[in-house]
Amino acid sequence: LVDMIRKATIEDLNEVHGIESVSFKDPYPRGFLKALFQIYPETSLVAMRDEQVIGYIIASSDRDDGHLISIAVHPRERRQKVGEALIKKLLAILHKQKITLLRLEVRKSNEIAQIFYKKLGFEFSHVIPQYYYDEDGWAFYKTVDKAVR
Repeated sequence: LVDMIRKATIEDLNEVHGIESVSFKDPYPRGFLKALFQIYPETSLVAMRDEQVIGYIIASSDRDDGHLISIAVHPRERRQKVGEALIKKLLAILHKQKITLLRLEVRKSNEIAQIFYKKLGFEFSHVIPQYYYDEDGWAFYKTVDKAVR
């Protein structure tokens, strides 16, 4: 349950970096997240509850291709459809931008994320050997105009 999803601002950077840090084995550095906010302001979003950032999503978009760069929800807020709400909002924005495909990569070992993406209509495409320095990545794609189930 989310109060609001809005564009991320530099003021959200500490909270986003905190969520990134507790969510990933190799979190993105603060400076990289800040750059992404600046480069992709339309598709860098935060989910809010009680005026707190509880999750975020960052994606790039150019021509007809969107790329989900990072999504995470604070551990205490997981399994409450926050991630699903973020994906749906991103897909709506990409649809308005006439983006037709959203792609992402996930660690081969991250079965929870794979199940989450499949539930939202993403399809496995291919393995990317050593995408993560210590592990293969799995590529998933979703046609943007398909409604999220």
